[in-house]
Amino acid sequence: MAEAEDAEVQAPNTLPQPLAVLRCRPEGAYGGPETVFYVLGTAHVSSESCEDVTALIRAVKPQVVVVELCAERKPILTADKLREPTLTEVLTEIRAGRASPFQGIYSWLLAKVGKHLDVMPGEEFRVALREAHALGAHVVLGDRPLTITLARVWHALSLWEKLKLTGTLLWTGLSLLDTEEMRQEIEKMKETDVLTEAIKEFGKEFPSLIRPLLTERDQFMTFMLRKLAPRAHTVVAIVGAGHLQGIRDHWDKQINIAEITAMPAERQPPAWRWRRVALLTAGGVLVSTALLRMRR
Repeated sequence: MAEAEDAEVQAPNTLPQPLAVLRCRPEGAYGGPETVFYVLGTAHVSSESCEDVTALIRAVKPQVVVVELCAERKPILTADKLREPTLTEVLTEIRAGRASPFQGIYSWLLAKVGKHLDVMPGEEFRVALREAHALGAHVVLGDRPLTITLARVWHALSLWEKLKLTGTLLWTGLSLLDTEEMRQEIEKMKETDVLTEAIKEFGKEFPSLIRPLLTERDQFMTFMLRKLAPRAHTVVAIVGAGHLQGIRDHWDKQINIAEITAMPAERQPPAWRWRRVALLTAGGVLVSTALLRMRR
């Protein structure tokens, strides 16, 4: 049985915020000890968030640390710099089979965005990894596989929405990524969960995006956290601040994990591979496009 508890009551005032303190007793362990989960909400491009991760892990000394990544995004944990490759280099790597379309396009876009930031994207996860290793804690990837999320996003959109969203993202992103305006806007947003805010912004025009990109991932991460109850008495989870409320809301609810991890049933035509590349590219420029829209 799981239950959500108020962070202001359960966590000492000295712990970083925003923080949800949640409790879960292993299934079947009636009357036994509960596992305490400290779920820290971070801003993905904030040096302060990196400091908060360090402070929380050192304070509560967890046996398990969960990060909002999946196996496909695991290379972020070992990245030490972001060199910006050219599109020609990226396409050459993909054609040669040395990189998947995701790895190539994602690394290119991440490097372009990272040029404008004082903190390299994903730094809070790398900090969590270092602190976990220092304690001897186990690190768990807690997010749903990216391939499933993208497939479910694509399936949720109508043909017109697919064309409109991809076109909007590509046009705006490619025209905005190198501008001074983007750098200035990101500076203003360093204390927010930029990616989640971007998704919410696009959700106003494309409501179908919200469930596969936010709600289902909140549910997946909640399920993954609760599964850890038998393995530790203290768990720290590092997630974007925009996921914090969703995890709290789903903490004591039944979650149909088979449903939210199923690939869409639609038959994929031969052009799917390149539609997937287009969608991955669109996801990479989501933040920059939302920045422009938020200024309107």
